[in-house]
Amino acid sequence: MQFQKIINQKEAKSHLLHSVNAGKLPHALLICGSEGVGKLAFAVAIAQYMNCLNPTETDSCGTCANCQKISQGIHPDVHYILPIISSTKNGRALLTEDYFEEFRTHFFSHPYYGFEEWQQSLDGDNKQLMISVHEMREAKRKLSLKSFEGKSKVLIIWNIEKMRVEGANAFLKLLEEPPEKTLILMTCTDPNKILTTINSRCQRVYLNRLSPDDIETYLLQYKNIDEGRAREIARIADGNIQNAKAYSEAAGQSLHDAYVKWLRAVYRGSFNEIVHEIEPVFKSPKEFQKSFVRLAIKQIRDSFLFHLSLDKIAFATEEEAAFHRNFAKLLNPSKSERILTELENALRYITGNANAQLVFTALSLKIYIVLREN
Repeated sequence: MQFQKIINQKEAKSHLLHSVNAGKLPHALLICGSEGVGKLAFAVAIAQYMNCLNPTETDSCGTCANCQKISQGIHPDVHYILPIISSTKNGRALLTEDYFEEFRTHFFSHPYYGFEEWQQSLDGDNKQLMISVHEMREAKRKLSLKSFEGKSKVLIIWNIEKMRVEGANAFLKLLEEPPEKTLILMTCTDPNKILTTINSRCQRVYLNRLSPDDIETYLLQYKNIDEGRAREIARIADGNIQNAKAYSEAAGQSLHDAYVKWLRAVYRGSFNEIVHEIEPVFKSPKEFQKSFVRLAIKQIRDSFLFHLSLDKIAFATEEEAAFHRNFAKLLNPSKSERILTELENALRYITGNANAQLVFTALSLKIYIVLREN
């Protein structure tokens, strides 16, 4: 993974490269940013740059033996810790290495592979993925060994906020006294969920939310969809590649059109009309159902921004803007918050394999009640 293949993130790249070229790169970096902006890909690009045999001032060469191995996930000096389902086999706690081939198959063929996709590949929709203390003990053992081929040993921890307290305490010792020539790279969506003692010992690198133009370019390059649909998806993806992928892979219908028709039916309060509009959604695959709810959450937030006359910071097409202006008249802070709560609950129920028809029917009735209140 080269920096040039990371979508945008010019500021983060510039800051990182300046630190490296000045010889001031700290031994521990916390790469922060919202979902779907490429945090893990960025971490791998750093690992590759630091071990490249022929680096330039701005990127790894991408062709040397180290670059090739790192880009395939097979370099012996680049280690990973992934959130996994806690379980044992023959009395031994399973570790990242037991799941790594599954991860490698997905991530290194598509570096914007997301945590939710990883969870689904492990059939972990109803199970909590975590990082255990056993992982940290194994990481300390591996990092204590001399480098096999690389210039430096690298430990990449994906979603460090999934680390259990016991693991975090064990990790703290490694963070305070890392072996020589060791670089620790962590990705994180919410730094507030990490122990303060770990936060204080890391330098943060922030990745920005992607722009609609960034996402549209990505969709046209990697997904077989036409330009008009790519533009629509880019506008509703909320700066998140994972959302864009889900929308592009969902049924061929327009999510925005389905949302607008459903919400209008909800406001009118005709049960038959509501069922007619929501039936294609709850009969669609689970991924489409989740994409629909995520879109609804994003659209409600945007409508509330219009209500506050903050429409300039809402990513909306002209068609969406016209809808938001009208719908915003029905909203206030309390209603917006309650509707968002119901949508987030619905997303959690669907993810947990609840009956989709019951979830969407109940959601529709609850939103109707909220909208009709004085």
